[in-house]
Amino acid sequence: MEFTLTAACNGDWRFEGRESVMLKVLLNGEYNQDIILFYGDRWLEYPRLLGFFEAGSYEAELLFHEQSSPDARMASVKTVVVNLVDRDSEHGLVYRYTPLLYGRNIGHPTESCYTDTPLIMFYTLERGDEQTVLEYQVIYSHEDEGTPAPMLMSKWGRLTDIEWTLRVVMDRDGRMISATYQGPHHLTTEFRGGYALGGHPVMQAATTNGMVTDVPTSSYRLLLASVYHWNPAAEPRERVMDAFPFTYQMMAWEMERHSRLSELMTAGSGSESWQVTDLRHYLYVQTSKRTSDPTLQKAPCIDIRVKLKGSLTVYSSSFDDIRIGKFRAVYEGAYEWFSTTVKLPEGTTMNDIEAIEAKLLSGGDQALTVSGLKAFMLTEDHLPGPAVESQDAILLTTDEPVGQLWQVLL
Repeated sequence: MEFTLTAACNGDWRFEGRESVMLKVLLNGEYNQDIILFYGDRWLEYPRLLGFFEAGSYEAELLFHEQSSPDARMASVKTVVVNLVDRDSEHGLVYRYTPLLYGRNIGHPTESCYTDTPLIMFYTLERGDEQTVLEYQVIYSHEDEGTPAPMLMSKWGRLTDIEWTLRVVMDRDGRMISATYQGPHHLTTEFRGGYALGGHPVMQAATTNGMVTDVPTSSYRLLLASVYHWNPAAEPRERVMDAFPFTYQMMAWEMERHSRLSELMTAGSGSESWQVTDLRHYLYVQTSKRTSDPTLQKAPCIDIRVKLKGSLTVYSSSFDDIRIGKFRAVYEGAYEWFSTTVKLPEGTTMNDIEAIEAKLLSGGDQALTVSGLKAFMLTEDHLPGPAVESQDAILLTTDEPVGQLWQVLL
């Protein structure tokens, strides 16, 4: 059953102690799951699953959870929508193995209520003649440890954490053959855990950078509906964020709260500095890179460069290929489609941009095709603004390493 709650609360994700309200869901008097209301006093739909149940009468009850943020003490519910999904339909197939995710409890019993909270679950589906592979990924509001925040903006184009959680291989009838998950240290691990609420694999958020285990240790759990079918051959994962723009706000609000506590936003760290500043100072870029030899897909790296009208300065997504310890400020993943950001001077708008270029960096193939472009900045309210888009493709080589993805029409 799908269970979509439209709700708000008197919390505020930007401020310590006011981050969220958690609601406990009971079904026929039995504990089902929890819902973290992280969007404050703005109405938001929270799509969830209740699980698989036989036909009958059911009564859902919502209770205020005592582990809500101490200064967030009220929640309001506008609507509740329950939909029955045929277990044998394609949608039902996706929902069948959606993981039941227990919230993180590394430093606090319910720390997903104030940091790195799960926002969206999405999936990929690869059908074959004999087997089907279903993979679930989760977007978290932040990543407490792992890649440093400045590198996240260059390497991934965001401060949210997006991680694959569970991969299920099924036979032609939809029966599970095997399941693996992304365990600590990014190790692909065989799922040996239990099931709950009618067959959902039980997972535990286990690390500060989005890894999981199959042994639950916390007392609260979330059953997010898989709401987006991602096609990695045609778009980056960040298109899921575009489809749910509140994720950009959550990213910005958590960074604002963390920076207020840790002084991450360094005074005077302008566009020449790799340090993270106001997320509205960045151009968010989505594009793709493709090699002629698929075995080299992870090796070649590109830099996205921005030229502003009336300026000779070229602004670089990688800050001219900066490297800090083991981290390199470029995307080095296996997906063709990826995202990055370019830090621009405070006050820059989309109308100030003259051209967007791509540059082939050292350390990979001798030639690379870069195709497709979507670029935008965040509005005052930290939402994606109007974008420039292009379907053009350019070939970058070691002899001609720079090409133009977009330019303003004169």
